[in-house]
Amino acid sequence: MFDRERLAKISELDGDRIGQMDDGSLNSFTRAVNSFIDGYPTQEENVKNALKTKDRGALAKSLSAVRDMLWQIYAEKLAEACSDHLNAVDGTQEADLQAFAINFLKTVSALSIDLQMLEYQDTTTPSSGGAKESAGKNAILAVDDAHFFLDTIKGMLNNTGYKATYINTPMAALNYLKAHRPDLFILDIEMPDMDGYELARRIRESGHTAPIIFLTGNSKKDYVLKALQAGAADFIVKPVTKTELLKRIGKYISPELIIKD
Repeated sequence: MFDRERLAKISELDGDRIGQMDDGSLNSFTRAVNSFIDGYPTQEENVKNALKTKDRGALAKSLSAVRDMLWQIYAEKLAEACSDHLNAVDGTQEADLQAFAINFLKTVSALSIDLQMLEYQDTTTPSSGGAKESAGKNAILAVDDAHFFLDTIKGMLNNTGYKATYINTPMAALNYLKAHRPDLFILDIEMPDMDGYELARRIRESGHTAPIIFLTGNSKKDYVLKALQAGAADFIVKPVTKTELLKRIGKYISPELIIKD
């Protein structure tokens, strides 16, 4: 059963309603959450396929299924936003429909991952913690084989006060860590030769205990659990936005930094 107080802190859920549940209601709610976690990846794939084929009927059906699951877990604002777009789906321009669906899936995926973290983090023992290894340096190491994502993150972290290093191969990252101790890691999972899971394990084996945030586009249970077991403290769902990036980083290092836009 999920912890009531921790559930109520998830911003996409109706915290007041969750906080008032008795144990029986919480048990029922827990079953609904597990059903959502299990069922969402299939509907997410259905939405993506409908977007590719531009099948508005299939898109509406799959979005409706996701919306109904959101109602069951008291993610009411997300469900209402989905309903608003479904009501206007026939008159919506293709580009606007695509943009809504992509952003909607990103938000729902992040919600699914946050819920799984509540379930799994008490039963896994990643060395992620929240403690900093070096006081006040605000040093971040970002590793991704795609230069585009590194450039995107670099642009978002410019003028924030964070001191980020950007590396595009896991082996180069491990060599860098022989002489440096970042306060936080941002790792892509899907990389050739060595994936993010293996890189995280080798980071831990080399004695680094700073929090690891994984970049991901996948909310499936086995995927999330594997990342947590490898040492993940948190996740950022692609496509990355500046707001979400700074929010997740700020949970672990220097949330008081003033952003200089």
